[in-house]
Amino acid sequence: MPKQMKRIRSFSKATAMQSPTFSLANKLNVTDDITHNHRPAVIGHRGSLYTALENTSRSFIEAAQAGADGIELDVFLLKCGTLVVFHGTGTDQSPGLLSSYCGIEGSILEYTADEARSQLTFNKHSDQFGCGPDLITDDNHDDHYCYVHTLEEVLITLRDHPDVKPDFVIKIELKGPGTAFPSVELVKKHNMIHRCQFASFNHERIAEVKYLAPDAITGALWADLPDDFLERCLQVQADEVHFRYDTCTHNNVEAAHNAGLNTMAWFRGPKAMGTDAIKYHDVGNEDVNMYKTVLQSGVMSLCANRPSIALEAVLEQVARCISDDEDE
Repeated sequence: MPKQMKRIRSFSKATAMQSPTFSLANKLNVTDDITHNHRPAVIGHRGSLYTALENTSRSFIEAAQAGADGIELDVFLLKCGTLVVFHGTGTDQSPGLLSSYCGIEGSILEYTADEARSQLTFNKHSDQFGCGPDLITDDNHDDHYCYVHTLEEVLITLRDHPDVKPDFVIKIELKGPGTAFPSVELVKKHNMIHRCQFASFNHERIAEVKYLAPDAITGALWADLPDDFLERCLQVQADEVHFRYDTCTHNNVEAAHNAGLNTMAWFRGPKAMGTDAIKYHDVGNEDVNMYKTVLQSGVMSLCANRPSIALEAVLEQVARCISDDEDE
């Protein structure tokens, strides 16, 4: 084969790999004519992580100010016995790694809360963060907010801040080991069990929450969805199924609702969503069209990285449903 032909074929293959080839609407089995009778809730994933550093009080407050119905945050129990709000990288078996977030080796679990606050700084140029370097402060800033917060600090802030409504939901993802009992106890201490909810990929943790607080709302988080997801949710008495957005099909959502479970679609972090969005030809990276497409599944809430845009999609859906009702 001539060298020029080889180069052309190689280029065509690389171009095809970069070109969007999938329809998210088709993947979710949704169409424009699917309508729903509920107003979906918008949950800020780690707050409003494109306008402030994720998992900080400022990020959570900005989500509330944008009109979100609640926020999701991630908690670890440190060796001093304090719960902190942090995500990090790694797997569910080895979470909380610091390399991408802070530019050092190790795990958040190796620190006390005081050490984490005073010694860990966030890597301004990490591709894990949506907010960009200019919004990540350090000790040299008068208005320094980018440090590892304790869960108690966040709960008090969200309880007392004038811009946060009393019914603002706080979804607590139990990331690390041993988080269920102290999280429930802390929430009870501040009399916030009515507005705090608990979720985990480790479903034993939400079963423990149900044992400790039977009235608490719990969600079973799923990445890759197994065929028996409903049975496994019901086994741990979960109240909600938390689908990764691209598994939130109309059929899966309808099955969950028929089983008496509420539903939420969660979106991956900024780096992963940037990679995902390239695949789809009918939506952008968490733009209005992406959120509207997922909403057409009938899901009851979105855990979104861009809560203000998700709210725009929700309001469009509500307006459409009202218009459809008036036309009947």
